[in-house]
Amino acid sequence: MSPDDMTEGQRRRRRRLTTAVIEMLAETGPDGIQMREVSERSGVAMGTLYRYFPAKEHLLAAAMVAWNDILAERLEDERRSGRRSGVHGPVLERVTDLYTRQMRAFQRGPHFARLEVELQTSDDPYVQDTLDERSAANRTALFEMMDGVPAERARLASLAIGSTMLNSLILWTTGRIAFPEALRNVQDVARLVLADHM
Repeated sequence: MSPDDMTEGQRRRRRRLTTAVIEMLAETGPDGIQMREVSERSGVAMGTLYRYFPAKEHLLAAAMVAWNDILAERLEDERRSGRRSGVHGPVLERVTDLYTRQMRAFQRGPHFARLEVELQTSDDPYVQDTLDERSAANRTALFEMMDGVPAERARLASLAIGSTMLNSLILWTTGRIAFPEALRNVQDVARLVLADHM
């Protein structure tokens, strides 16, 4: 069921479900999320939960998007108020700050990092569509930060930094590199592809 087709009451129940999952992911990994516990925590009946999300993977994808939206709103609030250095600086500084904040959010919530990797490799059409919509929204915000960068260069920068971030999350969550190296990989690629926009 698409949120666009829901009543306000249905959207509130859906938000309670995704909020419950976000809270649970602060405590346990994706495998530890049980639909019955989500129902109990959210106060949404099991039958209603399954009408909104027929599969657990669908609920996890929606929760991941909701978590991403929370981070994006915080960034936008800080950008508007100018409370954070770098949000009004040169393109490279703004983009590096954005990806650093995203990586730090994953560091604070490693279960979200594991879920991100899991969802990115899913072959479920709903999950893929959900992540594609999130990616499109994130790209729009990123391209606004890269105002003045030629469109093709901005596209390649987005692709290079995003791919490096996903690869770094995979390596970090599987214990092959430590977090500082994962973060440095993302920052280094951002500097490489946007070096002339300092």
